[in-house]
Amino acid sequence: MAWRVEELEPGGSKAIVELAGVIDSTNLEDFFAFINSVFKQGINRIVLDMEYTSYLSSGGFSVIIDAYRRAEKEGGKLVIARVSDLVKDLFDVVQFERIIEFYSDIDEAVAAV
Repeated sequence: MAWRVEELEPGGSKAIVELAGVIDSTNLEDFFAFINSVFKQGINRIVLDMEYTSYLSSGGFSVIIDAYRRAEKEGGKLVIARVSDLVKDLFDVVQFERIIEFYSDIDEAVAAV
């Protein structure tokens, strides 16, 4: 588990949030707290970079949906970038692309938020 926030503007509202490893029941509470800490920093324009995320449980999906809704409620936006093939298959099963925008290129994702 390695999660990191890269602010794109010092003190700004836009950031790349890098997620890596497995997100499941063993670390779901930590993931939820991490995402909340991003919002507490005043960041609401978020690119979730999931290039190195190897698994995402249903609880992880719920945290991402909640973050997406919170970003919108706060006048921001959340998009997902560089999803690994395995995790993309999971997103496809639950039809996330109907809700959240996906990008294969990090620069395009950043431009979208």
